[in-house]
Amino acid sequence: MQWIRRFFTDLAGSYIDSLRAIRALPWLFAAIILWEFAQHVVEVRIGMFADEETARAVSQDGARMAFGWVKMISIYVGAFFVIRHFAGKRDGRQLAPRGTAAKRFAPYLVYSLVMFAAVFYTRDFAGEEHVDTVRTIVGLGQVLVEPLLMAWVVAAATDGRIAGPIGSARHTGLLYFLALPLFLLTRVPVSLLHQNLNEWAMGKQGAELWSLLAIDSLVVGLIVAITPAAMVRVARWVELRHANKVVARQPGTTRHKARTGQSRRGL
Repeated sequence: MQWIRRFFTDLAGSYIDSLRAIRALPWLFAAIILWEFAQHVVEVRIGMFADEETARAVSQDGARMAFGWVKMISIYVGAFFVIRHFAGKRDGRQLAPRGTAAKRFAPYLVYSLVMFAAVFYTRDFAGEEHVDTVRTIVGLGQVLVEPLLMAWVVAAATDGRIAGPIGSARHTGLLYFLALPLFLLTRVPVSLLHQNLNEWAMGKQGAELWSLLAIDSLVVGLIVAITPAAMVRVARWVELRHANKVVARQPGTTRHKARTGQSRRGL
């Protein structure tokens, strides 16, 4: 019951933290939001929002792709700084120098970009009839794996106490079944809003079009903030459970006495 209460507290807290992150790191989020809006400017110029047929035809326009790749990199760079902000200032984690932490964080960045490329360029390596299937498998797989990586990602950006994804999965254990819904309930709603805003902009012109695109740019800022905010909270769960296990093993504690008593009775 304690973990259920903590789950709902941290679910609400992740949303609140996304706003706190934007306020705490205004320069970072201003750059991300303005870059997203600049990409929309390019998309409008190439006719991305004229109609669905034109949108499909220009979806891999060179300028749009260049802006898109920079945006994806900025999402994970933003996550790096959000994690360091919350884990360092609120949770009191020791922060390694940025360069050291960035090197540890780089494998996660590369992994995420490879997953993005696999979805975005599916048509380049899979037949048209398999595109939706491949994208579904890759996307779903990434969603299911992500909660197992959170403790590692937070550690990589801060103190390095968990060295890799396997150790992260082992430390997460059954907390996965709380981390997954937390991830889904924080990431999916804002991602759907992002998707819908782009769909609503289709066929619009003038002030109505630019208003929707401006709102969408702000939503992208929230996406960048909310996922790492949830990651920090999941990492805190993992640390708390690990600390409880350590205490339980120490002689003199109630749980240790109960365990040793059971062992003696079994002899």
